[in-house]
Amino acid sequence: MKPSAILRLALYRTLAVAVAVLTVLSAVMPAPAFAADSDQQVKTVRVGWLVNNKGFQEGTPGERLSGWGYEYLQTLSYYTKGWQYEYVSGTFSELMDMLEAGEIDLMPNISYSAEREQKLLFSSNPEGTERYYIYARPDRDDLAKGDPQALQGLTIGCNSGVMQTIVGQQWLADEGVTCTYKEIDTGSALFEALADGEVDAVIMNDTISSPDASPMFYVGSSDYYFAVPKSRPDLMNDINAAMTTIARDNPRYNEEVKTSYSTQNSGSSSLTGTETTWLKENGNTITLGYLKNQLPYCTQNDDGEMEGSLASLATTLHDKFDITVKTIALSNNKQMIKALSNGTIDVALPLFRDYWLAEQTGVIQSNSMGTVSLTAIHNGKNLNSDLKNIACTKSTIVNRFELESLFPNATVTEYSNDGEVLKALDEGKARCIIVPSTRLETLRDIYDIEDFETQELTNTAQLSCLISRGKPELLGIINKGIVNAGESLSANSYFPTSYSAQESDAFRLLYRNRIVIAAVVICILLTGIVILVWSLYRAQEERQKADAANAAKTAFLTRMSHDIRTPLNGILGLIEIEELREGDMQVARESRAKARVAANHLLSLINDILEMGRIEERKVTLEHESFNLKELCDNALVLCKLRASDRGITMLDTSEPYAVDQYMIGSPTHIRQILVNLLDNSIKYNKHGGTVTFSSTIKPVDDEHAVFCFSVSDTGIGMSPEFLKHIYEPFAQEGNDARSKFQGTGMGMPIVKSLIDMMGGTIEISSEVGVGSTFNVQIPLDIDKNPQAREGADEQAISCSLAGMNVLLAEDNELNAEIAQALLESEGIVVTRAADGKEAVELYTSRPAGSFDAILMDIMMPGMDGYEATRAIRLSEKADAADIPIIALTANAFAEDVQAARDAGMNAHLPKPLDFNKLKSMLARIKQNGTVSL
Repeated sequence: MKPSAILRLALYRTLAVAVAVLTVLSAVMPAPAFAADSDQQVKTVRVGWLVNNKGFQEGTPGERLSGWGYEYLQTLSYYTKGWQYEYVSGTFSELMDMLEAGEIDLMPNISYSAEREQKLLFSSNPEGTERYYIYARPDRDDLAKGDPQALQGLTIGCNSGVMQTIVGQQWLADEGVTCTYKEIDTGSALFEALADGEVDAVIMNDTISSPDASPMFYVGSSDYYFAVPKSRPDLMNDINAAMTTIARDNPRYNEEVKTSYSTQNSGSSSLTGTETTWLKENGNTITLGYLKNQLPYCTQNDDGEMEGSLASLATTLHDKFDITVKTIALSNNKQMIKALSNGTIDVALPLFRDYWLAEQTGVIQSNSMGTVSLTAIHNGKNLNSDLKNIACTKSTIVNRFELESLFPNATVTEYSNDGEVLKALDEGKARCIIVPSTRLETLRDIYDIEDFETQELTNTAQLSCLISRGKPELLGIINKGIVNAGESLSANSYFPTSYSAQESDAFRLLYRNRIVIAAVVICILLTGIVILVWSLYRAQEERQKADAANAAKTAFLTRMSHDIRTPLNGILGLIEIEELREGDMQVARESRAKARVAANHLLSLINDILEMGRIEERKVTLEHESFNLKELCDNALVLCKLRASDRGITMLDTSEPYAVDQYMIGSPTHIRQILVNLLDNSIKYNKHGGTVTFSSTIKPVDDEHAVFCFSVSDTGIGMSPEFLKHIYEPFAQEGNDARSKFQGTGMGMPIVKSLIDMMGGTIEISSEVGVGSTFNVQIPLDIDKNPQAREGADEQAISCSLAGMNVLLAEDNELNAEIAQALLESEGIVVTRAADGKEAVELYTSRPAGSFDAILMDIMMPGMDGYEATRAIRLSEKADAADIPIIALTANAFAEDVQAARDAGMNAHLPKPLDFNKLKSMLARIKQNGTVSL
């Protein structure tokens, strides 16, 4: 089977599963009800529903209903505005009484009589015509001879008060037949009584049938109508108008709706006496001859047995009537007809029903086994032209004689098999092939027909069995087998297995598609090799990256170990010196100063590590506040000059006077960080006796904006052009032995570059090994329009005394609390200490309003942290809860931490280590103004 065919089959099976799932869902899910037009008045019509009337009215009201009588009622409602049925079940007599009394509104299938016309209204046109028969069991051969006298003395079942009973009893009286009548309520119950032997025959119409009953005598007929009570002429007007419209749309509707539900199963449950006799004379055996290679209808499988949808006929004859069925596979139509004529087989199948061809062949035809649609496979664009030159095989269902009958103007040429036919089509010897539509996919799975055009024809045909003339008993047996086999004869019933059965030989399948399979295998192998090579390359690349990352991590940890231990060792050493020289104030002052420098250096290392991590995670938030740019630069220079003097390096400030006021708006914390990092690098990588030069200026852009320009130059070791390409990479330092000479994380320049980019600035570097480096930076800022007010407030705050202020200090660390408390008390401030956030809230809420002038709140505390404590204080009911100044004292020193403090309700933020001068300034503003702001 070709890959395309396999894929197509898989898709079909997937669709079949999907359809099955949808069918199940539709069965279990309630169907949506659609409302009628809101402007249309609903008219409820109570209609009589006969119970146990198979074929006419099937089902119980409230459940699923069907039958041709039900379908006619539904069609009638389509042409009547607002009709909605309410079904009332009962026997015929009960429903007729209710109709005459006006308790129901409508009854279908009512025969006309003058007596009924006095009480009911009948439709102008008949709903249809029903024929009346006397039915008996199929094996009653004594009644099958057509002599009414055979009915003498029998018990005959009938329904009370219905037209077929009246007509049937009159016919029996006219024929001089005396019999016993047994009244039974419903039509279905009549047939059940016949099957059980309670009665010998029944009088019934042809609206329903039974496999246990055969019509023996025709006794009459009558038209039947829709009937309504005399009180409902409005309904009859609707009915007459609707029936006229239905007839105009389809004049044969009355016959078609009844025929579509009328089963051909009358008397099919058992064989007649003559049929049984024929079987005994023929050894209770029937031999079926069938055409090979005609799936999905029939073929011979590997075990030599018949396979396909038509095989169900043989199975049904055996299971239903206990007949031994033999099957013989035949190669072509000629061979099959010959076998039929010489008695090798009793029945030939499948062939199209064609009475003229059957007469010419000298055979008779069974009832239809199903309708077959036809498809043309042709090699041109003009189907009408291609239909003039048709090819067929000698073994096809659509044989030469049938094709000549369907297409009298065509030239039909026979070939031995499908392969030769398709070859002739491909070579242009023929223009068209006609096949049953259900065989199209089978052919696609065996042969390559994708280059041909396919088109379904309007022509259809009926499949039947052929039997030699003079065998009416065998014809009856086969027809009963067809009725009982039912839908199992349909080609669709064999669809799930037809194609896999056709290609049961795996070797032939592989051989037929060897080129395609080989190509697919090669492609898979090549793809696998490519994926494997690519995976190995990626794995090697990832390993190299991992090795590089590990090496960088190791180098970083080594540098950090050295850099952190260096200031720590210095601090510990200074403490020991001070202890050894206890009482020497000069040594103590010098030791504290040096320890402070070492501690600040250690702090800068930690800040660099944290800042770089936050930059990489994009968690850095820039500030937008007013600051004194000149003061910021001076403070940075003072800090760095101390470090420079320790190394024997001279620092120069060649800044020009600023062209605009020195108060700007921006992110002072990060600008200071940039300045200190650049100055610190120039000091760190300089030579003893070297120089670091700082120069700055402000270039106005307009009234509101300016650019802060500064440069840092040094006479240090310089950098090579190659290293300049990597200077902004984390941990980058030139020289493998740099750790022995220079201290630092190697993250200063990446931090500088990232912060400058975030502020929209630029940095340029020029450097020469052994000569030195110059860093030129430009940062855009906003000009502060009201600097005097802030400057005056700061000066006033600095001169203010803090004595007498009451402060609540929340700090969980004992050492930090002791330091803060000592510093505050040195200014005359009364300090109340809380060990955590919960205690701070309790102390605040337990004191009267105004007991504290400010609250100093640590953030990271056990239990309730500073943010939670602040929110609790703000939500308390104390008079000053919303106004009391709360200052955050925390090691969380980034801009987003400032924002978090503001969101929690804090007024100000001071990072640790504590800058006591800034804290005093804030407390002074609180004492003067009652508040302080972030």
